[in-house]
Order: sequence, then C-alpha cells, then structure tokens
Amino acid sequence: MRKAVLVILVILAMIAGAGAEEIKGDWKFPSDIAVSQGKLYVVDGLNNRVAVYDLYGQHLSDIRIDSPLGICSYNGILYVTSQKGKLYVIDGSSVKEIPLRGRPIDVVRIGDKLFVTDGKTESIDVYSLDGTFIKSIGGKGTIPGKFTGIFMADASKDGVFVVDSINAKIQEFSSKGKFIKAFGKFGIEEGNLFRPKGVAYCGNGTVAVSDGITGAVQLFNTYGGFLKLLAKGLNYPTALACYQGKLYVLEPLAKRILILRVQGVK
Repeated sequence: MRKAVLVILVILAMIAGAGAEEIKGDWKFPSDIAVSQGKLYVVDGLNNRVAVYDLYGQHLSDIRIDSPLGICSYNGILYVTSQKGKLYVIDGSSVKEIPLRGRPIDVVRIGDKLFVTDGKTESIDVYSLDGTFIKSIGGKGTIPGKFTGIFMADASKDGVFVVDSINAKIQEFSSKGKFIKAFGKFGIEEGNLFRPKGVAYCGNGTVAVSDGITGAVQLFNTYGGFLKLLAKGLNYPTALACYQGKLYVLEPLAKRILILRVQGVK
C-alpha cells in the first residue's frame, strides 16, 4: 500500500513538474535569455556557454562561447554579445565572430541592421549584418534620447526598446535610429520604475519591464501607460522574453526562469 501511495505521489509530482511555471538550471549568474522556435536559450557567461533547453526545461545542448552576455534570435539565427568585445553569429553549425566597439551588453537585430547597447559610451551602436559600424545613437545624459545605465534591449513593433536603468526609463528608437519616445515615472509604487533591467515587447500593444530592485515585473502599453502588475517580490529579475503568450523572466540569483502568462491582456 505504501509503495502504491509513493508511486502515485511520484506520478503527481511528474505531472506537476510538466506544467510547472518555472525552469531551473545549474547556471552561474546567467545574464540574458531568448526564446525562439520552441527552444529556450540561457546565456551562462561564467560557464562560457549558451545553454539550450526545450520549453519544458529539458536541457538539450550547450553552445560554447567565451564570456557571453546578451542574446537575440532572428529567424533561427542567434546573435550573442561577448564581454571580450565580440559578437557571435550562430547559424546552425556555422559560427562567425564580429569585433565590436566599446563594452557591448545586448544585441537586437532589426531588418538588416544590428543594434548593440554599449555600456562604455552609453549608446546604441548600429552595425550592418557583416559587422560594419554605421553610427552611434544616444550617449551619456538624462534628457530623452540619452542614457545613464544603458542595459537590455528588445525589438519593438517598428524599432527597438532600450532600458535606461539609472534614469528609470524605457526608450524607443525607430529602425533608422531616430528617437521616438521614452516612458517611466521614477518610484517604487505600481506603475513606477526604480531600476529597470529587462524589457520585452509582447505584441498586442504591450511591453513588459522588470525591475531589479523592487522585484516587480510590470506590463505597460507601448505609450507607457500602466496596465498590470504581473509579478512582485522576485529575486532581482532581469532579462525578459515574450513567446506565444508567455513571458519568460530570468532571476539569476534564484537560478530560475519564471514563466508568466500575458496572452489576452489588452
């Protein structure tokens, strides 16, 4: 009888795990995530790898990269920044290295251009796909279009959203690099931003923002209007990724990715 009960408990645990809204791994302070084509990519810089999982958390493989930091996926191609001042372009078994300026943090591909956040110059550096430097956008400052604490980025509907952490703003630029708008009211209450870290465009006119200090993940419309508190009290949430109505939230200190549902939010 006791064995039967144990078997039932194990089965229930397996069922619960299959539907669990979190994924855990043996990472050392992971820095970024991407979700594409049914796979989850976790940038595990201190282990010099991008760890690849299915969406149930099953580890599939590792992509070995020296000191990776930021990642984006575009039509199955991975773009990974390295703290060694490089960009790795991974297309299947093909790996290409591109030298970058400054201190690259995150990367977003918009059409035929790459937008790289640069922590040294507090700018967005724009490159062609072959790695040719085109121009820098922004620079250090507190006015709209400038940055203090530039960090993660994500593609918007027509351009790119960029985290301006110390200024407590999310800034949007067009695909041509033109400043569009910024939003964010400094504070710790719902709808405020204190130290934003991650940003993800979730479609349907919504954008999610994580706050590393308050532990909140909030949903805004693309004009900055507060819509909903998705989570609070998290352990230093940073990178975000939206995929098929779900928001993946990286908590590096907890070594987990929390999965929140955002589908249907208007």
